[in-house]
Amino acid sequence: MKNLMERIGEVNSEPRYDARIKKLEAHVRKIKRRGDAVFAYIRKFRSLEISHSPRSKKQVVDLTEEDRAARLNEERLVTQPPVQKLVPSKPEQSKPSSTPPIAIKEEKQSVTEDQHRVSSPVQLEKEDWHSKLHPFPATPFPKELSVVAASHNLPQKPVVKLARIGSAQELGIAWNVDRKDPHVAEMDSYYIYVSHEHKNGSFSEWKCLGVIKAMPLPMACKVSDCKGDKRLCFIIVGKDVFGRYGPYSDIRTVAPGQI
Repeated sequence: MKNLMERIGEVNSEPRYDARIKKLEAHVRKIKRRGDAVFAYIRKFRSLEISHSPRSKKQVVDLTEEDRAARLNEERLVTQPPVQKLVPSKPEQSKPSSTPPIAIKEEKQSVTEDQHRVSSPVQLEKEDWHSKLHPFPATPFPKELSVVAASHNLPQKPVVKLARIGSAQELGIAWNVDRKDPHVAEMDSYYIYVSHEHKNGSFSEWKCLGVIKAMPLPMACKVSDCKGDKRLCFIIVGKDVFGRYGPYSDIRTVAPGQI
């Protein structure tokens, strides 16, 4: 009876073991499927990471830069001439010119010198009496100047012309400017200087003939008692209302029988 009861218990317990084993096997299969899925995902993720990794991008950029550098080197090799070809060309460029060009250059120089020889007496005479003239009178700058003067330009250079009036002893002096400067200051006066030539060829110091109150240009004045047998030289300089002098005019001369 006891053995029978044990047998019945064993029989009753067998299905329980089978059920547990089947349940355990099912759980193992489930874990395996999950593991396979995890491993498959890992493999897929690694493949995507490798294909899109920064290292691969960097490698592509580096290859591009290397390709560009190689192309630049090839262009330099193509465009730059070989050094050996430059060596023989230097002596050819440094060769002295042939005899005919030198002869032509000397001929041109001789013609130019002849021209200077022809015109030199007149130029030397002009330079000779110009060198005997005294320096122009000083035109000092004002010690004090208003702020308004800074917005105006200095007086312009007068352009002087001479002409005989009536008898030979009267001379007309006219002056103007080449082009009116709209930014020049209002003029105050003009100074007229003269220097006369002595019999020995020397010149007197510049003497002020007079100061003329400024008026709208052009202006003119008359000088009397201009007789003499030697050259007379005239210059004019202007002064604005701020006391600033402009440049002197060019020297104008008159000699007996001239004009």
